[in-house]
Amino acid sequence: MLRQPLSLAFDGVPLKQALAEISRQARLNLVYADDVVPIDATVSLRADRITVAAALTDVLLDAGVDIVFTTDGRATLVKRPEGPAVQLGSIAGTVTAAENSQPLARAIVSVAGTRLTTETDSAGHYVIASVPVGTQRLRARMLGYTPADTTVVVAEGQQAIVNLQLKAQAIELEAVVAVGYGEKTRENVTGAVASIGSEALESRPITNTLTAIQGVIPGVVVERSGGQPGVEDFSLNLRGVSSIPKDPQQLYASSGGNSPLVLIDGIPGNLDLLNPADIETISVLKDAAASIYGARAADGVLLVTTKKGARGAPTFTYSTNAAITKLTGMMDTPNNYQMAIMDNEANIHNGAAPLYTPDLLARVKAGDPNPIPHPIYGSSGWMLFFTSTDWRKAVFEDGFEQKHTLTVSGGGQNSSYYVSAGYSDLNGVIRYANDNNRRYNLRLNYDYDFSRRIRLESKLSLDNQDRSDIGGLSHASWCSCPWLVVEAIFGMPNHPIYTRSGQHFFAQGGWGNAVAQAKEAATATFATRGVNTNFKLIVEPLDGLKLNLQSGINYRTEDNTDIGKSSPLYRWDDSSIAYYSIANPDQNWVTRYNGTTLNRNYVGYAEFSRTFGERHAVELMGGVSHEDHDLDWFQAGRSDFTSQDVWGLNLGSTGNMATGGGGEQWAIRSLFSRLSYGFSNKYLLDATLRYDGSSRFSPDKRWGFFPGVSVAWRVSEEPFARRHLALFDNLKLRASYGENGNQEGIGLYDYLQLITIGRQWPYDPYYPFGAGRQDQSAYLSGMVSTNRTWETIATSNVGVDATLLSSKLDFTFDYFIKNNRDMLVPVAYPSILGAVPPYSNAGRVKTWGFETSLGWKGHVRAVQVSARASLSDAKNKVVNYGGQDTYDLGWNYIREGYPVSSYFGYVFDGLIRTQAELDAYKKIPGVPSDIGIGDARYKDVNGDGKISLYGDTPGKDGDVVYLGNTSPRYTYGLNLDAKWRRLDVSIFMQGVGKRTLFRDGEYRMPGFGTISRPRYRRLMRPICG
Repeated sequence: MLRQPLSLAFDGVPLKQALAEISRQARLNLVYADDVVPIDATVSLRADRITVAAALTDVLLDAGVDIVFTTDGRATLVKRPEGPAVQLGSIAGTVTAAENSQPLARAIVSVAGTRLTTETDSAGHYVIASVPVGTQRLRARMLGYTPADTTVVVAEGQQAIVNLQLKAQAIELEAVVAVGYGEKTRENVTGAVASIGSEALESRPITNTLTAIQGVIPGVVVERSGGQPGVEDFSLNLRGVSSIPKDPQQLYASSGGNSPLVLIDGIPGNLDLLNPADIETISVLKDAAASIYGARAADGVLLVTTKKGARGAPTFTYSTNAAITKLTGMMDTPNNYQMAIMDNEANIHNGAAPLYTPDLLARVKAGDPNPIPHPIYGSSGWMLFFTSTDWRKAVFEDGFEQKHTLTVSGGGQNSSYYVSAGYSDLNGVIRYANDNNRRYNLRLNYDYDFSRRIRLESKLSLDNQDRSDIGGLSHASWCSCPWLVVEAIFGMPNHPIYTRSGQHFFAQGGWGNAVAQAKEAATATFATRGVNTNFKLIVEPLDGLKLNLQSGINYRTEDNTDIGKSSPLYRWDDSSIAYYSIANPDQNWVTRYNGTTLNRNYVGYAEFSRTFGERHAVELMGGVSHEDHDLDWFQAGRSDFTSQDVWGLNLGSTGNMATGGGGEQWAIRSLFSRLSYGFSNKYLLDATLRYDGSSRFSPDKRWGFFPGVSVAWRVSEEPFARRHLALFDNLKLRASYGENGNQEGIGLYDYLQLITIGRQWPYDPYYPFGAGRQDQSAYLSGMVSTNRTWETIATSNVGVDATLLSSKLDFTFDYFIKNNRDMLVPVAYPSILGAVPPYSNAGRVKTWGFETSLGWKGHVRAVQVSARASLSDAKNKVVNYGGQDTYDLGWNYIREGYPVSSYFGYVFDGLIRTQAELDAYKKIPGVPSDIGIGDARYKDVNGDGKISLYGDTPGKDGDVVYLGNTSPRYTYGLNLDAKWRRLDVSIFMQGVGKRTLFRDGEYRMPGFGTISRPRYRRLMRPICG
């Protein structure tokens, strides 16, 4: 009788009612006196298939009574004799995988009805101390495995041994995933929520969190525009375009309205300095689930949860990885002989005599080390060289990166801690130069239970990043790019590195010398320091009612020094200096930048949950939040340093110095709430409300209301599904609609008339009044609009989640549509206005697409195998942009009726191969007169008898057509894992199925600069039969 399974759902019910329900389900004759048992005490217990013994132990834990069984089958509750206040024992054992008996590390083992929990060590062992005597219910769980439950009898002063085995499954329905201001089991999630655990991050040799999530989560696109350590220029996007900022460079930047909000343990933060080894889970809210975060969640939310300690003895872990980095995807550059051939061909096509005679070509091909005066520019001191220089080989080398993390976790009966220290070192690919990035991370996560109802969670992290770069050519200098890499790629192959003596660096014709820049440039330094605090107080005054108060403050400083050092480049014969690299001697310079950023976030919310009538599960949540941001920066610079050994600012000339500074501030205040309802664990509803106020708008336009609703139907819980769809372990259909506000397209103070000090470029910012006197001027920064308000982004989503084949196979699919109804767009006014008008909430952009994921987990004999494939796509269209239908040949940022960032071009109609074809084609209006045989011919698409960009009738296109856009299409990822005993192997692939890119600049202009080797091969093929 005591082992009979029960299904109970007590939420703060009187003890008498709980005992009656247990007696009813167990058919137990339970006898007691009301003055012996505290019948009015409230108890809470929610469990399926709990034994009668475990249920009675749980509800009577603090009642001070014992159970006595009589011979006739009755159970009597009697007052416990006077004795020790608490009798305690312990439980120990091992958690292993059922399939191969291998130990499972970091499995969570807990005693039901108590706060006693621990985590297994690397050998799968666990120990739980201070367990009350009697029959206890023990549970072990781990992501990716089916939980295991059992009962155990604990004796005073003794240790009970319980070994547990977990069965692997593709997806754990009872796994807890983070949602807005709370958590839900996966089976009860109604929105499009994806999550990954620490194992997905730890299995990859990465040093940056953004690199780790690339290709892992469907719909999340991570792009990088560089490979330089510390300035990879990552952009993060979820489900495509939501808004169109004015600046194309901000399209996928964090301030452009198309990047998801990142919350680290509930506080907005950055992933750039976060140690990936400290992350426990990442949840992504994609649809109406993100509406609870309102203003900053227009493009979804990433909820990052860091690791916590496990109570028990200290556990130490150390992890490290090392990797070699290489430059990839670069086109080969031609050698000197190939360059000479192309130079001759370019001259011939231009009607000029070829530079290289057969004799000179032979000397180039042989690599003759003896140069001659240049046939054309010899009078200017130029030389013509016959040797070939591989600038990329001379400048680039393999990079090396390493990462180390040491952690310790543990805790006592009322507390737990997790401490980690991380170090990563990334060495760049520039030979000779110091282009490295070192990062140091220190984290303390400490939780303390003041009582059963009061808990404090505290998190403190210190981040330190030291990046070095090539002074004067750094990523932060004039070009905002790794200029030395550009110089090496486009270096002239017919220029040597050194002069004839080998003692100086060579240059002529205005070309640079990449090796000289790498060796001689000073080192620029960029130091970033961060301190992040996060405190959360959780109070549970009543069973089912929880109060949460959270405060997070993030402080970051930047201290940068960039140095432009002057380095001489010499003529071939060392007779004189040709010119200088980076800066002339009287123009060498130093700039210093110092900035501090302070973000403060305060949140308070209450949660109430209760189940009524065993079928109606209700959860209510409501709260308020405040977030503000302060930035203050200062910059100073001087030039003309007499010594290039010491670069103190005070050592530069006072005749040409500059200072600058500024700051910014904004704030958001919000009210939010959520109602969750579940009926019989089959029909689920989540409704959210958000009311946001932003300092960016005028007071009467400051507040916006953003609702969201999502529903789900667990088809697999229906009786007909158990009969006819037994293949499915879980089948859930979802639908949602939610609105979010977006404010990123508007300036911080656009509703105020601002005044700019100085004069607009290209004019000098000062007015000179007499010798040595310069007075500042000022002008109005632009027109002001007090009517602008939030952009409203509405997202609709339908989806399906399924697990089948005994939870070995899982599948998800989502289809979504996003509409920005109030997008900020320029509005046309009469030219007599005389100023640039402000943007207005009058535009619309639409984005739609899908996401799908398929996973499998099982065994092939003794090998545990898992695989997961994901695919996603998003398309967009500018529905309304104030009627803007103008376009240029090539790339266009915005054109109404087409995707953002589209290409337009003429339609290729073959090559002109004969003189007759050339003569006939040149008669068409719009065809250039200087084309020749071998040039391209284009179609007259609109049939108006000419080749033109626009048609003759307003609103009609000319002969250009839409060719594609820069948005990545069909992003995919594939993970393959195999484990055998203590050996595991992982393979990860990710990529983009389609993207339109057009090479521009030197890549498309033969004869201008250095030509790529593929271009050389194409030009060498015959173009006429």
